[in-house]
Amino acid sequence: MTTETASRFFRPSDVASLRRNQRQIQIARLMIVLRNAAVLAVFIAAGIWGWQHTQSDARFAVKHIEIEGEVHTPRAAVDRVAQHYIGLNLFQIDIARVQHDLGGAGWISRINIEKKLPDTLRIKIIERTPVALVRAGGRLLYADENGTAFAELSPAAGDDDLPIIDAEGDELTRAVALLRELRAHDREIYSRISEVRPVAPRGFAIFDRALGAFVYADADAVSAKWRSLYAILRAENNPPIEYADLRFADRVIVKMTREGEASCRELKKST
Repeated sequence: MTTETASRFFRPSDVASLRRNQRQIQIARLMIVLRNAAVLAVFIAAGIWGWQHTQSDARFAVKHIEIEGEVHTPRAAVDRVAQHYIGLNLFQIDIARVQHDLGGAGWISRINIEKKLPDTLRIKIIERTPVALVRAGGRLLYADENGTAFAELSPAAGDDDLPIIDAEGDELTRAVALLRELRAHDREIYSRISEVRPVAPRGFAIFDRALGAFVYADADAVSAKWRSLYAILRAENNPPIEYADLRFADRVIVKMTREGEASCRELKKST
């Protein structure tokens, strides 16, 4: 008696009705999926139509090119390249290609491109900053902070008092790294350097225009050692020197000229 009552309790009262409800739920879910798919298809079709429209619509042909940021870069050279893009569809212009085409101009480090609807291409030029001059083939070329020699020294650009590097390849890169470090952290010493010659394996011969002599140094702690040299020379009343060597860890070697030695002797006598 108990078992029969329990069986009746768990048995569906109307199996056919239950199945109809399940089918209705499945149909409703299917309709939702089909509706969403239809909406998505409409959006995709509209996107494709819009893309095709922008690719062919004459209203989006480039009519104006705005260029800014050029200081030393010859404007004529930029205009020659930029004019190739007049008339092209704004949306079909490959930004990487524009950057490549303009990258051939020596002073240009990089460029930013902006497409301004409906018909304007805006080009912003970021120029290289020279940190040195490189002597190459009888010419003086500007070199940027990456060690790239990019343009010949010109009166229009100036900066003929930049340090001159006698090196190429990896040695040029090494010398530029030294100057970049001094330029960033010790402008006073950087401003006194007029020439740099790499000396194997890790050193440099650096002409100090204030001392009128070469200073030999490694890149390690060069600023602190250089200032120690200045302190030593001030204590000796700044005698003329032939050279100074800062490549040793615990001492500074100074070779004085004859006049400098005589001056030091006189100073010691007077004290």
